[in-house]
Amino acid sequence: MGKAEQKEQTKLIYKVHWHVLFTHFPVSFFLLSTGFMVLHLFTRRSCYELAAFLSVLAGTLVLIPTTLSGWLTWKGSYKGMRGKMFIYKIRVAGGMIFLSIALIFTRLIFHPELHLVWIWGYAGGILLLLAGAMVEGFYGGRLNHR
Repeated sequence: MGKAEQKEQTKLIYKVHWHVLFTHFPVSFFLLSTGFMVLHLFTRRSCYELAAFLSVLAGTLVLIPTTLSGWLTWKGSYKGMRGKMFIYKIRVAGGMIFLSIALIFTRLIFHPELHLVWIWGYAGGILLLLAGAMVEGFYGGRLNHR
């Protein structure tokens, strides 16, 4: 093999894997929102509730392109294979988008300090978002690390 052929063979092609890049942001935002909500429940300080809300908002904003990039990766790399793992991931992602948008709009309409029952339901929804992110990570990890 000549030097020109060897140079051509060792050339690396870099490709951005958008889903891998995006996927860690919603997880971190939902983890932060859970932590801030726990702090709010124990201290009753409104700044922690606001931080939890802003983290849910940021997580939701990043969750939408993350889900879209996951869908495109599924269609492209996996040819839309309809295995259980993919179906679970699609359903969980859809549920997370619905729940996070519902939490945002409910928080904007009913401020959490208005009623004690509301704040516990809101905290439960934030905890469900974290659980959904963990399920997504578990199944995504199984895809890449078998």
